Order: sequence, then C-alpha cells, then structure tokens
Amino acid sequence: MFKFKDITIEIIVTCFFVGRIKWASGTFGSLLAFPLSYFIVSRTMFSDFRLNIHGYTPQELDLLTVMATMSAAVVILFIAGTICSSIYVKMTGIEDPKEVVIDEVVGQMIVIAWSSFSVIFAHNSYLDAKFGGDVVNICFYFFLPFVLFRACDIFKPWPIDWLDENIHGGIGIMLDDVLAAIFAVVLQYALTFMMIG
Repeated sequence: MFKFKDITIEIIVTCFFVGRIKWASGTFGSLLAFPLSYFIVSRTMFSDFRLNIHGYTPQELDLLTVMATMSAAVVILFIAGTICSSIYVKMTGIEDPKEVVIDEVVGQMIVIAWSSFSVIFAHNSYLDAKFGGDVVNICFYFFLPFVLFRACDIFKPWPIDWLDENIHGGIGIMLDDVLAAIFAVVLQYALTFMMIG
C-alpha cells in the first residue's frame, strides 16, 4: 500500500531517486551537489545579504558570505539526512542502503563551500597567468573538490573506515561522508599550497 510518509522519506534520502541509478549512485549524488550549490550561491550573491567583517576585501567577504550560507544549508541537510536515513534504515532493514545518497550530497557541498578560498590563492599565483582564470575556476571549484571527495569517500582512509564500520544508523551514514569531506578540504588546501609554493 502506498504511504505518503514512506515515499517522502525515500525521495529525501535518494535525492529524488538519483540514488536509484544502478551504476555509481554515490558519484551521481556528489554531482547533484554542484547544481544545488550553484543555486544557493547564485541566490546568495543576488541578495543584499553580506557579512561585514573588517580586514577582508569585498571578494573575500563575498566568499565568506557564500561559505556561511552554504554551511547553513549543509547543517539543515545533515539533520534532515540523519533523521530520514534512520527512518529509511528501519523501513528497509538494511544497515547502509546503497541508494541513500543524501550523505554524498552533504559531503560534496561541504567540500565546495569550505575549499572556496583555495580559488583565491590560485588566482593570486602564477596559475592564473599561466592557465587563465577559467581553467583555474574549473580546476579549483569543480575538478579538485569532486575528485578529492570521491577518492576519500571510496577509499575511506582511517578513521573514516572506522566510522563506517562502527557507527550505524542514520548518523553513521552521514558522518563518514562528513569526515571524508573534511579530509578532501584539507587535501585541496595542501595541494593548492604545493602548486603555488
């Protein structure tokens, strides 16, 4: 029998059934984070809201505002993902359903938001003159955040693998991707400083 609550939970955890894609659903979940992030960023940039912190350039304040807005969206999605994933685990009886991709969306959004300042560092280096601003933007806004997060999420270096194996339910589903995102952010800044150093 069709239950509205069940289908709503499934829509949320599979991110409108992206998680039902048979091949590489986690990768498609990560890709979904980019248009969602673009929507949040564009709405923020076209609004009148700006953080007002002394000592920062207008460009840096724009990035800080975007990071704050994206972080707020991540918190909301993390809470919703944790609650809905917990319910979905009980509904299916599967500990870590592969079709749940809201964790990948949240993790990828963290990397997109928190690695933003690496783009400024790259633009203020020889990379901008050598490769051009568009190449730097593609590399540091899309390519590196995507590849680094997917690598950390797939290979799960310690302690991500420990979290994945020992923390169960909705919080476990979400937390290992958050930790993978933090690893990816650190790696992006490390690679940035290695490239521009």
